[in-house]
Amino acid sequence: MAAVDYINEVRDYLDDNNWNYEYEDDRQLIRTGVSLKSKLQSVKMYITFNDNGYTVIAVPAMKADEASRVSVMEYLTRANYGLRNGNFEMDVNDGEVRYKIYTNAKGLGKIGEAIIEDSIMIPPLMFDKYGNGMAAIMFGFSDPKTEIEKAEA
Repeated sequence: MAAVDYINEVRDYLDDNNWNYEYEDDRQLIRTGVSLKSKLQSVKMYITFNDNGYTVIAVPAMKADEASRVSVMEYLTRANYGLRNGNFEMDVNDGEVRYKIYTNAKGLGKIGEAIIEDSIMIPPLMFDKYGNGMAAIMFGFSDPKTEIEKAEA
């Protein structure tokens, strides 16, 4: 299947579930956002496509300042340990944190609603689960080990 087939299937899912989104055909990019239950409040989401599948990235507005980056990196490393689908990443230059999932759809034919739903919903759900701890660390209110224990309790 070509990227356009994956794009259409993901867009059909978004349309069927009443998502508001923008699509840039020339970049094969879908932009949307999700409100969160955590103190991070919301994430912007980007879905990019290639001939073998697509990547979903969720990014909160809050970035780690220079003073908190090492602690945030430790927290994200602890959060990533054992994750089965996707991972947190941080740009050490500017403190941007994101959660990324790649869906390899090569040879699948149709991707299917369950796979699409997981790929789109897991990134914001991870920020719901780990967002309060990340915010506490960014503001210097706590430490990575304590906040991981809270998030994973």
